[in-house]
Amino acid sequence: MRRKGPRTYGAIKNECWYYKIIDVNKRMKILFSILLLSAVIAGCNRSGIDEYNYLKSKELSSGKRVDSLFFGIYFGMTSKQFFSHCWEMNKKGVFTDGQNNTAVLYKLNHNELEHDASMNFYPDFRDNKIYKMQVSFQYNAWAPWNKQLFADTLMNDVVKLYSKWYSGGNPFIKIDDEKKGSIYVKVDGNRRITIGRYDDMQVKVDYTDLLEEQKLNAR
Repeated sequence: MRRKGPRTYGAIKNECWYYKIIDVNKRMKILFSILLLSAVIAGCNRSGIDEYNYLKSKELSSGKRVDSLFFGIYFGMTSKQFFSHCWEMNKKGVFTDGQNNTAVLYKLNHNELEHDASMNFYPDFRDNKIYKMQVSFQYNAWAPWNKQLFADTLMNDVVKLYSKWYSGGNPFIKIDDEKKGSIYVKVDGNRRITIGRYDDMQVKVDYTDLLEEQKLNAR
């Protein structure tokens, strides 16, 4: 299904979007750097880390599963189910091609944030099932001279949005890191959501199935 040369969304409107997404799975690792809490533990304030460690232990020992992510996507979803779901959402006009055709795009232009923004996302699969989801937010009108649209402002807006999207369960814990700035973490059952500033333009959100992560770390 691949063609040589640049392609626009209009040029491929008769080509199945399902297969385009399958083809970019390997390239997603290059586009998205994983925002893992363990990578910044050393520079973080102790109180936030202690609160996070206590909550993580309590939630995992509870046996509770929280697999829902967003827009009908969930941990344990097979790759076939994910691609089919995205294709159906594409036909409804909810999803479209994302960044460099290597992600799925949801356009936040319904007053979810202070300004129109893009939400690019793509999962990691283990045993052909979703166990991670990597998300990138960016204001569409971002430019070096638009300081009000930098990631610091976007970060606050994303945290507010996520507090609405995930109002149930435990609140977000704020952890201050000397190099990365503030990081927000929410743990409910096996689901961890981490929000952090990536650069001047982007805010990254990382979803992790902690039970699957435990299995990987035990190897």
